[in-house]
Amino acid sequence: MKLFDKLFPRKMTSSEDNHSLMIKMVTSYSIFLLVILVMAVFLYTASVGSIRDRQESQSRSLLSSSVQLFDKDLNIMEVFCRQLLQDNTFTRLASSEGKASSQDGYSSLNNENSQNESFSSFTLLGYAMKNQLSTNVYPDYLLPINEYYIYLNNSKYIISPNYFKSMSAYYSDRYSFNASKLGDWLKEHENSDYYGRFTPLDNFLTTASRNTYLYLLDMSDLSYRSLPAVAGFIINKEKLATRFEGIGYGQDGCVVAVDQNGIQQFLLYDFTAKTPPVYDVDSLGLLNYNNDIAQYNSGERRYVVTTQISDLNGWQFYLLQPQSYFTMGTQKYRLFFLASILAAFLLGGYMIFFFSRRNVTPIIRLGQELHEAVEVQNQLQEVVDKQKPIIRSSYVRQLLLGTVSSEDEVTYMKEYLDIPAVKLYYNVLYFVVYNNSGEVQDGQTADGIAVEELNAIMMNAFKQYLGEPLYCYIPAERSYALLLSCEADRENSFIMQLQEAVVHLHDFLLDTYSVWMFAGVGKNAEGLINAWEAYQQAAEAVSYTTKNYIFFPYEFIKKNSNAFYYPPELSAKLIHFITTGNTTQVVELFGLIHQENIEERSLPINLLKFLLSDIRNTLLRARFTLPSGTKEETAALLDEMFGEHLSFKLCEDIAMTLCKQFALETDDNSLASTIEKYIKDNYKDPSLCLNKISDEFQISESYFSHMFKEKTGVNFSVYLENIRMSEAAELVRNNDSNLSELYISVGYNNPSSFRRAFKKTFGIVPSSMRESVQNHH
Repeated sequence: MKLFDKLFPRKMTSSEDNHSLMIKMVTSYSIFLLVILVMAVFLYTASVGSIRDRQESQSRSLLSSSVQLFDKDLNIMEVFCRQLLQDNTFTRLASSEGKASSQDGYSSLNNENSQNESFSSFTLLGYAMKNQLSTNVYPDYLLPINEYYIYLNNSKYIISPNYFKSMSAYYSDRYSFNASKLGDWLKEHENSDYYGRFTPLDNFLTTASRNTYLYLLDMSDLSYRSLPAVAGFIINKEKLATRFEGIGYGQDGCVVAVDQNGIQQFLLYDFTAKTPPVYDVDSLGLLNYNNDIAQYNSGERRYVVTTQISDLNGWQFYLLQPQSYFTMGTQKYRLFFLASILAAFLLGGYMIFFFSRRNVTPIIRLGQELHEAVEVQNQLQEVVDKQKPIIRSSYVRQLLLGTVSSEDEVTYMKEYLDIPAVKLYYNVLYFVVYNNSGEVQDGQTADGIAVEELNAIMMNAFKQYLGEPLYCYIPAERSYALLLSCEADRENSFIMQLQEAVVHLHDFLLDTYSVWMFAGVGKNAEGLINAWEAYQQAAEAVSYTTKNYIFFPYEFIKKNSNAFYYPPELSAKLIHFITTGNTTQVVELFGLIHQENIEERSLPINLLKFLLSDIRNTLLRARFTLPSGTKEETAALLDEMFGEHLSFKLCEDIAMTLCKQFALETDDNSLASTIEKYIKDNYKDPSLCLNKISDEFQISESYFSHMFKEKTGVNFSVYLENIRMSEAAELVRNNDSNLSELYISVGYNNPSSFRRAFKKTFGIVPSSMRESVQNHH
């Protein structure tokens, strides 16, 4: 007690009860500090364990996905071989011996002529098949291979997209192959022990780079009839490693594939490592695996081993990762834990010293105010979290429909949608979903799936096959538009990659939910503000899809010169761009109309006149909505231009003149000033909020908030509160109105919110301010 009295001396006016309360507070804070420290230790232990579990789960998932990709490659090889087996030219070529056999009853001359004719026929078949293979990019595009060929056992020839020659000539022409190993090379192609295996080509290659495997498939095993042919796929380790991308090997880790006989098929690891991984295949198979995870020590190296079995051929895959790889993520937690312990001691000691010297009443009052503030903040955060998906969806809709008025608004939308501020090309995939069988009931889709459930299914499928973040707009039931982007170096291959993803997505939906899906894609747009063009094109392209062509790019549409291109959507967009003063988009839209009708369709003069007449009618609609402040000279000039001979250039000039007149009325600063005046006139309205103003002035809430702060320097809520508080102070000082009803006069719904805002602004409550004014007088 003496020590406590020295630390916390009592005032002469303090009572024994207050002194006892301080002792209790010191004890309570000390116990609380101890509990925090114990919880910190528990959380640290749990966090470390959770990180390790998460990393192990991630390793299992990545290895499983990689093995599935590998199995898919092997399956594609088999499918390719089966397709060849259905080709009569190939089966005749494989069955031929490349020369005629001797026949009884023929003279030697006739026999020689027959052999020459047979070999000529064999040669013609071979080159025909070679040309056919050279046009088939299916295996080269989908598989991680350097090249492939088919070895014909009867004729000892090989056929590939680039070669048709004897196997010995093929082997000799390969400068990197060891000429003395030709016999071993032929033996492998005719020995079934080498089929279905990854055989290293180290013994055959003479160059320094030997990271290559040969995978042979006996085509007789893939057919109901015996066909003497073997398919050979030459696979490079670097390409094979792409199937296992994303797996963290660490400096000592690796992936090992072992067949059902315990024979290692291939090894992948970080080739930049100073030393290769050390392991024993037999020891890996004997480990005690728990949920496909085991610990493995190889000399001084310690590994965490993850295993996965191939569903296709039963191969066992082992992922070896050094244990240090699993502890890297815990370093920051260890430092954070130590820092938390130190901070807890310092902060806890200060809190005990500070709060114990204060009266308990201010603490209780502070706690109440803090509790109210936290509740308000949580409520605001809940509102923000609920509105965020709606806002994101609204932004995507505005971008695709072309209702964005300026580049500043696009820039703000890109920041909100987390779209990188780099040069990207944008495109739109337009999906339409149909029932595969049966009739669709109201509120349902394929096979009785409810609309909400179908939307959830499609969103999950889009994320799985097209990736995230997902920017989706749903224009109608069973229709979905996805905003996509790609970097400049991927522009040429972007459509092909989309086609592959869409095919897999369609197969998944059909197999899983009996849903047919069709997709159209537009042309790449250079700027996000022009994404509406890709949306318009994608919506048109999907109309050309069939069950045989579920994916259709807009650029494949054959343009009909007997009809002009000017759909109602373009007319509506032209009016919108003009009335919002968006000159850039007006130029872009006229460029699109010119390209579609004059460059690609080359319309005859009669159809061109009809097109120009429709454009003129659209411009007339915009003309009669000119702002009231438009000068008479400008209006007269426009009317004179409408009476001139119609041409494409004249229509474009009229549109630009109209656009500039509207631009004078839609300047951001003028709009912000107008909104300021509106707020001052309507601050007494309790329903005045961002949503109401955005509806009143037809702009998005987020863009208005951004623009208003740029103009006034404060947020809308702060600006509105300042106006209301200024008026409230004026009423308190110079008016005898009832203070209990004062909040209604300045636009508040309840008195507690008003009093809290008043005290935050002036430091006192309204009654205290009125008393002060009365005492002063």
